[in-house]
Amino acid sequence: MILTATGSTFFFAAVAQALRVPIEAWAIDLNLYLRFLAGVALLIVTAQVAYRVAAALTLAYGLDRNGFYIFWLGNRMVVPLGQIESVERSASVADRASLSQSLGYFYGGFKLPSGKIAQRFSTLPTKQAIMLQTSGQAYIISPNNTDTFVQELEQRQRIGVIQQLTPGVEAGRYFSYAFWDDQVVRQALVLAFSLSLILLGWLASIYPNLPALIDLRSNAAGEAGALSPRHQILFLPLAAFATLLFNTGLGITLYVRTPLGARMLQMASAMVQLLFAVAVLTIVR
Repeated sequence: MILTATGSTFFFAAVAQALRVPIEAWAIDLNLYLRFLAGVALLIVTAQVAYRVAAALTLAYGLDRNGFYIFWLGNRMVVPLGQIESVERSASVADRASLSQSLGYFYGGFKLPSGKIAQRFSTLPTKQAIMLQTSGQAYIISPNNTDTFVQELEQRQRIGVIQQLTPGVEAGRYFSYAFWDDQVVRQALVLAFSLSLILLGWLASIYPNLPALIDLRSNAAGEAGALSPRHQILFLPLAAFATLLFNTGLGITLYVRTPLGARMLQMASAMVQLLFAVAVLTIVR
């Protein structure tokens, strides 16, 4: 995380240094854009790693008469105590966690030979953790004291439950998981963000060859208006990106009350990127 954060800061500092001159003298080209893109990529990686580290630091287990619970970053996974069929060592389980699934702690699901899906919530590799088996799923965990945990679990199972729980994940409210987990929202955001980067990259590649003055105000009949400095064309992709950020924030706010409206906002963001790209193409053609 420190390495990626440092790398992101380095690239953004290089971009900021190049843009410290008056806007009319900005030396925008493909090389500067690639530095910006590298900074964005490393910033995304830094955010992902920071999230995983925070999740690892807040990873905890809970146990009462009714269920077993897994906590991380305000989320809670509920496993009804009556559904736990066995607790066993998972040393014999063949599991190859990818690098992204082992940052901070081991997470993600994989299929067992029995056909069940095993969910990792462990700070230890699978072979060193234990596995809770239910009729439909398995959970890979790593309590601090395995023997004590197993004894307490068995004791509570013998006493019996007093309330039936519904298995599943109760998402925390801090990260708007429902919004980010929506497939339509994710696809629309990826498309809009990709289009925004493509537009900015293409404009950066042709910017050095643009004339000092360009026509930004042609009317519907195609008649030219007053010429403007070429740097003003940069406002178009910036406005498109600002719209993307605004719609994303508004979508997060609205998703709980109207998921359809939030989805439509993100699809509108992708459409806006296309419209601004057409506008830029029309100006520089």
